Amino acid sequence: MINSEFLMESFAQYSPAVLLYAELHFRFKWTGSRYFQKEPEILADLPIRIEPKSDIPILLIIKDSHLFPITLKYVEIVIYKSNKIIQSHTFQYNTQMDLNWWDDTLIIDSEGISGNIEINVEFMYNINGKDKKCTIHNYPLCSHNKLKTCISKYPYPNDGNVLYGDIHYHSNLTEDMVEFGAPLKATLTMAESLGLDFFCNTDHSYDLDDLPGSWTETDPTLEKWNKSRREIETINNGTAGKSFIIPSEELSLHNQDGRNIHALILNHSNFLPGSGDGAEKPFNFHADYNTKTVHDSLDNESLCIAAHPFNPVPIVQWFFVKRGKWQLEDILEDNIAGIQIVNGALDEGFYKGLKIWMKLLLDGYHKFIYAGNDAHGNFNIYRQIKTPMISLYEKKEQLFGEFRTGVHINGYNRDINSVITSMKNGNCFVTNGPFINITFQNNGLIYEMGSTVSSNYGIITVSIISTPEFGMIKKMTIIKGVIGEKKEIDYFTIMNSREYKLIKDFEIKSDSNCYFRFEVELDSNNEKRIFAMSNPIWLSPDIN
Repeated sequence: MINSEFLMESFAQYSPAVLLYAELHFRFKWTGSRYFQKEPEILADLPIRIEPKSDIPILLIIKDSHLFPITLKYVEIVIYKSNKIIQSHTFQYNTQMDLNWWDDTLIIDSEGISGNIEINVEFMYNINGKDKKCTIHNYPLCSHNKLKTCISKYPYPNDGNVLYGDIHYHSNLTEDMVEFGAPLKATLTMAESLGLDFFCNTDHSYDLDDLPGSWTETDPTLEKWNKSRREIETINNGTAGKSFIIPSEELSLHNQDGRNIHALILNHSNFLPGSGDGAEKPFNFHADYNTKTVHDSLDNESLCIAAHPFNPVPIVQWFFVKRGKWQLEDILEDNIAGIQIVNGALDEGFYKGLKIWMKLLLDGYHKFIYAGNDAHGNFNIYRQIKTPMISLYEKKEQLFGEFRTGVHINGYNRDINSVITSMKNGNCFVTNGPFINITFQNNGLIYEMGSTVSSNYGIITVSIISTPEFGMIKKMTIIKGVIGEKKEIDYFTIMNSREYKLIKDFEIKSDSNCYFRFEVELDSNNEKRIFAMSNPIWLSPDIN
């Protein structure tokens, strides 16, 4: 007989997280698993695009070989373009592995290669005296298709004053019975290849305080968190002038209904505990913070953003870990800078979030938008658990660096403080391709996104930069919102300009408190919508 109480408890432990590289070895006590196998997890990964003249990084991961020791003999890399082999490489290892974690980043010279390519990775290994081979990964129930990427002929669109970042990413500091991410250093290598200037390692608060080697025991010394902060500092010091990591966490806290939600805490100097939906202690939903109290614990140099606030909550998580959603009263707290409007896909959560954000703006609130992907490793394809113990699935969403926050630093230092300051001020935009900017000029002064201007007249300047990689400008819209009205209006639209770049001035007059923001959509061959959205500039004219 199956002990239903035990299964309920185990399922509660399982339910919070199924988004990272899939951990294959966890099984409930009295049930089997269709994807369990007596081998370590073996997989290869690489970024979805690569900057021109950048090498091709291929990440190899072998996890849990301490449970199932192997000898990795060699790895063979074959690169295809238009179904023809253009390069092949063999990397000899002949290494016995008996480790919880092993990774290596292979660097392939990309000279003479551009455009769309496919890469096949084959692992040759011996386990229990038997030679075996796996292609891309050894996950059962999944495809073994070649990894696809694009070596672009064009740098990611930029005017030279923007830093691009993925503000929501999970490294292998997030590790438990069902999931794990990729190492910080390897992720930074991927970021540089992608043309990503920074990322935030928003690992779960309930993972960062774990006792090393345990998924459920809390470590009062915070060895894991402290070690990660030292590692980030060392990495950043060794890559001065290049891409960098903003130390962060994804905090579990309560909304004002007492349900567990998540906030992105960027660049805070101390660990904030939060385990209400970590299921480390079954049916213990306690949270150390809520949206009202978290402000008192934050540094002045830190930033708090509502994480994926309007994404649907699975019914299992609603019941078993008391997950909820951000409510309007939570977002309106002064310490919440804004919302992560994009979470790796233009899905229900994005479109619902867009409607709520517009309502907040029309009601006179100043809240900003940001983009991230909630990638947990997953550089090239999302491959995760679908039904516990039964099935896995794959999709091309929530991939590292696909959606970005473009941060205008305008001549300031290329560092963490400049990024945090601009994001706090709303001088940033969300994109999965084009660069955009909107400024307001009045009396010889230029005001940036996020500014409030005491004037009823001036010049709005909009800038767009795209490349053939992303497509020509299909539609550009300046949107006006009058405070107190029910709907925004399209103030000015340009359709099908058939250009990759555009800079245009618009004369603005307004006798009401209002804001202007900016959206761009590209005419792309990509099956996904390629777009960018700015944060607003507010006008507060002296009506008297």
